[in-house]
Amino acid sequence: MLLYHTTLNYNRYSIEENGIKVAYSQGKLAAVWLHTADRTAWAFLHCVRRHGGRVEDVITFEVEVDEQLVKRSSADQLFYTLKDVRPECIRGVRVFRMVSASPLERSGRES
Repeated sequence: MLLYHTTLNYNRYSIEENGIKVAYSQGKLAAVWLHTADRTAWAFLHCVRRHGGRVEDVITFEVEVDEQLVKRSSADQLFYTLKDVRPECIRGVRVFRMVSASPLERSGRES
C-alpha cells in the first residue's frame, strides 16, 4: 500500500538511514502517521502548525507499507501503524517545491 509521511526536513537523513520510528511520535497515540497523496498539502500545513517552522522546510516520504499493518484513522484519508517503517520501504521524497507546483508546471505545458 503506497502512503505518505510528512515531517520536517530536519528529520530527513535520520529517516533515510533508520526509517520512520514510532518512538519519535509526539501525538497521543505512539504511531507512525501516514496519509494519502490527496492529503499532502494538508499534511504540510499540519506539520508547520504542529512543529513550527516554514512550509519550505517540510518534506513528504513516499512509503510502501504492508496493508495488514496499517489502520485507518477516524479522519478521512489518514492512516497509522504501530510498527516502524523500515528505510527500505521508502520509495521517494517530495519537497515543498514539488508539492506546490501547479499542474501545468508539472506536465511541462506552462510557458
